Amino acid sequence: MELKEKLQKVQEKLENANINPDIDLEFFFFDENSNPLTKPYILVKYYPTETDVRESKIELSQSLLNEDVDNIVGFITFQIENFESEIDSVEFGGE
Repeated sequence: MELKEKLQKVQEKLENANINPDIDLEFFFFDENSNPLTKPYILVKYYPTETDVRESKIELSQSLLNEDVDNIVGFITFQIENFESEIDSVEFGGE
């Protein structure tokens, strides 16, 4: 599977994943000509409260991109959950 197709499938799966509604994902996978970026990444925005937003950048390394789509999605989902837990433990004392 070529990189462009793999990134499209990763994005599609993440957009349809059961992720906390307080989290927004912005995908930076392609340039203005729809070519894969050299260093694709996802910007994760988490809104722990209505007035607060926290951000984290998840970069997709070349070794990760060599994995299959499900492994890539699993890694990203794990990173998102860790980021959310980290913010919650700081904001809410680990609730």
